[in-house]
Amino acid sequence: MERIPNLKICYDRVIPMKYNSAEFKLNQMREDALLKHTGAKSVREAFSDLDSSKSVPPSHMALINAKAWPKGASLKCRFLDGSSVQQNKVIQKAKIWENYANIHLDFVTTTDEQVRISFQADDGSWSAIGQDALDKDYFPKDQPTMNFGWLKDDTDDQEYERVVVHEFGHALGCIHEHQSPTEHLQWNKEAVYAQFSGPPNNWTKEEIDQNILEKYSKNGTTETLFDKASIMLYQFPAELFLNHVGTPLNTHLSTKDEKFIAQMYPKF
Repeated sequence: MERIPNLKICYDRVIPMKYNSAEFKLNQMREDALLKHTGAKSVREAFSDLDSSKSVPPSHMALINAKAWPKGASLKCRFLDGSSVQQNKVIQKAKIWENYANIHLDFVTTTDEQVRISFQADDGSWSAIGQDALDKDYFPKDQPTMNFGWLKDDTDDQEYERVVVHEFGHALGCIHEHQSPTEHLQWNKEAVYAQFSGPPNNWTKEEIDQNILEKYSKNGTTETLFDKASIMLYQFPAELFLNHVGTPLNTHLSTKDEKFIAQMYPKF
């Protein structure tokens, strides 16, 4: 198979299991979201009128998906670099998620952020998955948790929306649609290995398996039926599939994306 030049997709920055530890910060964000919603000055005050015979509202007590943020939380994002044009375009596109998800993306200059954004890393575009961004062992405070490797001042608006909305989908805890447990794409593995082992990805077989071919388990994930229109699905050419049916170029949230994220981050 002849390789397709300049096929750009992002990759998952998956943290090894031994690093998982962010419970204190997540609990703090849950409390902040609860106080913002109720107007109370403390968690005790917020729950002072609960009837002990009734259940605590699920949004306050349920075990949320491991990498998702608390519903209603303010996710603070800080730029490490980038021009004013790049930064403004990212802010505009990232905030599209706020139209559907009960979460707030606040772009700050303080150092109490959860998401750090760069345009300089030369290893493509990528993002930490949800609360993995809090892990300082894997994502040190002076390094990005999200990178836009090919977005420049003169990159067209459609490409900004495609890439930024996609990466912030990862930041909210979403995985690639082609790795969904409900995906049944007919990959031509030989062609996939040939394509992604060369530039611009230059991945090893293990990295190709991890980022393209392997699917997530249903355990610990929530998903819709496979959505070919999802912003979390990349455009893959027909040459990479045994049935010669590729995936489309998706540049904005699909209807299923909008409904799904509203379910994952519902109103209180």
